[in-house]
Amino acid sequence: MICKGCLHDKPEDSFALRKDNSNRRRPYCNECKNTIERVRYQVHRREQPFKLRCSRARSRAAQLKVSFDLTPEYLESIWTGECPILKCKIEWETDRKNELAAELDRHVPHLGYVKGNVTFLSRKANRLKNNSSVEELTNLLEWMKKWK
Repeated sequence: MICKGCLHDKPEDSFALRKDNSNRRRPYCNECKNTIERVRYQVHRREQPFKLRCSRARSRAAQLKVSFDLTPEYLESIWTGECPILKCKIEWETDRKNELAAELDRHVPHLGYVKGNVTFLSRKANRLKNNSSVEELTNLLEWMKKWK
């Protein structure tokens, strides 16, 4: 079969079956299909960030078995572009190494991803408060003040 993407002649098993149960093969080889889907995802992530974050939050809520009632419009309405804790600009980037990447955080974790219980924080701020109690953070602050 000849791939419509790379125009190479490839064996039939290099092409996925169509989902319509017709036993026909897709017109793009698996390599081209993966490239096309990767590019489509990058465009979607760049052009519809609130829709993507809403979808990820819905999946996370199902995984954690907590409530969910967010919409992309609601997420856009609470977006400020600034971390409320560190007062720095936050970015939509999803690179795990970027400390200023925006993350959707739940104020009270067991309430779930519901309106009024979420905000966008920087990844650094979210990690700082991750599993810490108020007492632990107060102790850390007092210790840091001693050495400044």
